[in-house]
Amino acid sequence: MKLKAKDRLIVALDYKTLDEVKNIVNEIGDAVSTYKVGLELFLNTRGEAVDYLHSIDKKVFLDLKFHDIPNTTTMASMFANKQEVFMFNVHAGGGPTMMKSVAGMLKESNSTSIAIAVTILTSFTEEEVALHFKSNLNISKLANHWAIETKESGLHGVVCSPLEAKKIKELCGENFYTICPGVRPLWAASNDQKRIMTPKMAIENGADFLVVGRPITKSENPIHAAKLILDEIVEGLK
Repeated sequence: MKLKAKDRLIVALDYKTLDEVKNIVNEIGDAVSTYKVGLELFLNTRGEAVDYLHSIDKKVFLDLKFHDIPNTTTMASMFANKQEVFMFNVHAGGGPTMMKSVAGMLKESNSTSIAIAVTILTSFTEEEVALHFKSNLNISKLANHWAIETKESGLHGVVCSPLEAKKIKELCGENFYTICPGVRPLWAASNDQKRIMTPKMAIENGADFLVVGRPITKSENPIHAAKLILDEIVEGLK
């Protein structure tokens, strides 16, 4: 699982139109090879954003966060698999039975897609988690618990805060992927992310993939911003 610096950066395309996607992807050029397509973009372009990115040899993280009963989630995951996306996700909160069903389908179809589960959304604070989940576990312990369930269910990794990546690696092994949003360079605004780290710190703390949106896509010079983040990733790998 030797990942190069460029392999580790995933740029989030938080747009509504295909024209906006084409503009930013063309502007960034060869600096970035992997992009995240979330619910907003996928629905507004009726999935055409995925087809476009594939047509120009870009890899796609399909961030639709499937969360339903096992059969429905597995059928949705089968759709993602047929699109030959690089990566897609489900919610760990759907439970082990759901995740095992998805993992079984992928194994039977000899899928090459990376299937991961979302633990705790990085917009949550400790207080919100305690109130919402009615749990005596703090964010880190709850994320660790769901990461272990994800590993035991047969999926390949989790979406987690970079603050939780190191411990999850210790619990689930080096070959268990950690995909981390909530990454912000010192020169970028934190926006609605609460549990954040710089790119360098995130890599040093066990993050395999960094999901970065606005610090790049809203920059006056997106390609320069992307290269600055890649430089930080390289520093974190040393």
